[in-house]
Amino acid sequence: MTDIPNTEYITINKDGVFVGGKPATEYLGEQIGWIDYVRKYFADIQKLNPDVAELHVLSSETYGENLKKGNPSHEKHGPNAWCRVKFNDGETASWLLARTYGSVAICAHLCAYNCVSSVCRYESFRSLVFDRWQNIKSEEKNGAELKNPKLKGVDLSKLVETKLRN
Repeated sequence: MTDIPNTEYITINKDGVFVGGKPATEYLGEQIGWIDYVRKYFADIQKLNPDVAELHVLSSETYGENLKKGNPSHEKHGPNAWCRVKFNDGETASWLLARTYGSVAICAHLCAYNCVSSVCRYESFRSLVFDRWQNIKSEEKNGAELKNPKLKGVDLSKLVETKLRN
């Protein structure tokens, strides 16, 4: 995935709302809606997960499947709101399609508020946004070594068979 410059998306962090590293009240020429609530909700997000440093919100022409990771384009803005988090260690989760609006202008106005409020309000959305393991290829996940020393050498299939019979 190509890196998207921070001039193309809204960054929300403990210090406020930014576009291109500069404090912002507008995105793509539109007023960022309910900006005071955006700041408040981000503080609530950090209470839910102190490891979150930033929330990024992007307007893109790239359409995707709702609540699925994807690779939005920043080449042309559009009605599709994408979001992701950046963690304190610098790692970023995958972009997720959050919502599609009727126009670029409506997306630019509402996307920050809707993304932060959805992270706060909806556990299922929050768990997808916070999932830092989305970036790992499935074959890497499948090949991961079992690290729990208590389970090392234990045949878990017997446990599963016993649970299924009961």
